[in-house]
Amino acid sequence: PAEDCDITGWSVCRTGEDAIKEIKSLSQIPDCKIFISFDHNLGFGISGYDVAKWIVENEIPIAGFTVHSMNPVGAKNIIELLTHYGYTKMHFIDDIITL
Repeated sequence: PAEDCDITGWSVCRTGEDAIKEIKSLSQIPDCKIFISFDHNLGFGISGYDVAKWIVENEIPIAGFTVHSMNPVGAKNIIELLTHYGYTKMHFIDDIITL
């Protein structure tokens, strides 16, 4: 888990449960900007879409997201859910640098 907001790089979470745990941890850090690259299929357990729903239901502030899933239906569902609720889709990682 993050100790402060002086963080660079990505936290790799291989399960939806781990992703939620990491997002919870990061969201507790004041002024921490969270960017997420979603995959839909995370093996067994909850999916990337479930993580996106959890973010919306808990009103977790994220600075932006992208989807790298090979599942086109799952990717579309994540994008539509998050953009519907006002979250910003990043088109490529370079967009993060320009914010």
